[in-house]
Amino acid sequence: MSSQIILRFLNAGLIDVGGDDAKLEKLRDTASDLAATLKKKPSKTIPFALIAFDPEAPAEDPVIKEAIDALQKRWATYVNTFSGTPVLVLRAVLLDALVQAASENEKVGVAFVTSARNALPLMESRNEEAIWAEVVQDIEQRVDFQAEAQWATPETINVPAMTFQPPAEIEVSTQQVSIIDEAKLAKKFEAAAGPHSQRGATGGNPHWPQNNPQQWVGEFGDRMAAAVAEAIRAVAKGSEIEPINLAGPLEGLTQAVSTYVNETLKAVSGATAGLERRTNLIWWKETLYSPSARVSYRAMPAYTAAALMALDLHRQVPTLSPASVAAFLHEAVLSLSSIDIAESRPIRDLLTEASTSEHLVPLRQSAVELVPEPIGRGPILGLIGYGADRPPLDERAFRRLVGVPPSTALTVPQWATWVFRELQAARATQEGNEAKKRGRKT
Repeated sequence: MSSQIILRFLNAGLIDVGGDDAKLEKLRDTASDLAATLKKKPSKTIPFALIAFDPEAPAEDPVIKEAIDALQKRWATYVNTFSGTPVLVLRAVLLDALVQAASENEKVGVAFVTSARNALPLMESRNEEAIWAEVVQDIEQRVDFQAEAQWATPETINVPAMTFQPPAEIEVSTQQVSIIDEAKLAKKFEAAAGPHSQRGATGGNPHWPQNNPQQWVGEFGDRMAAAVAEAIRAVAKGSEIEPINLAGPLEGLTQAVSTYVNETLKAVSGATAGLERRTNLIWWKETLYSPSARVSYRAMPAYTAAALMALDLHRQVPTLSPASVAAFLHEAVLSLSSIDIAESRPIRDLLTEASTSEHLVPLRQSAVELVPEPIGRGPILGLIGYGADRPPLDERAFRRLVGVPPSTALTVPQWATWVFRELQAARATQEGNEAKKRGRKT
């Protein structure tokens, strides 16, 4: 679709290059250059998108200036074709770049879609509406498809069979059995039998059986037992088996079993993560208790509670979440008994409240961590996080930084989903930057 974005603006009569295909190609090349910038720095996604959405985008915005610089590198004489700053042309180029980057980086896709759901309904872009609707729907479907897969609980959990490399065969070795010295043994037997033999004195039993039968028997038994025992010990020692060390094979088996159990637990945990997450969210919605402020949402003003609920939900769900999560937040906010469904307040007042409320300190801290201090168009989170040190914004400055008039009114649920989407978008681009850093290190 990305290759057709600029062409669709041309066909709709929104921009004009005088029918010159070479000029059209220069616009496409500029879009590719900006897409490469987004891939390197996903944090630019939100300001790029917020300018691309806005038919009244200010020509002095940093994003417009960056787009002009990119265009000038590809088309030095563009000023001869367009009078003044061609904001609409640049917005078409930015949209093309966003679509290209989102097709390759799901984090860019998340930031683009969530920003679009907040800003587009408030923009006066009737002539572009068909283009935007198709683009947002296409990217949102792809993001939602991936998110639903992560949140789903499979019917079965496939765990691969345990792999174990059996150890080599254990070799049992014995020493060679010594040959018994029969001559030596015979001499000992003779020594046990009496003091003399045909070969002379035995140096053994001093008794003869006929003279001292009792003494002879005792001496004979002791000496025969010693001679036979010595022979047996010599044989036994020669047939001893070397000690078998089973530490290696058992350690290998233990490691294989441990790895298999860990992988099985990971498979089960991963497969049931979606179910556990949904269960925890239902519990959170039913209790209406803020884990960050440690107080019931019912104990604070409705709009304050809505913003805090957005933060708490954001902290409980992954960046890649289905669009239905925003709808879930909408219904959770409606559970507050203190809200008036028909009530709406200007977004400027909501910004002031979010910048000063004691209950929303965690939101302001998260805003500072996720987005930089605004110098051009960006999420309202930037003004929430850094609002305490900034002077009040007049109507023109507010419109320039936020993209909508300060009088734009939001209901309580709308404010909650607005803050939630901005938090998700900001975290997505931040994670995209971290992924790039990890990729460079590896």
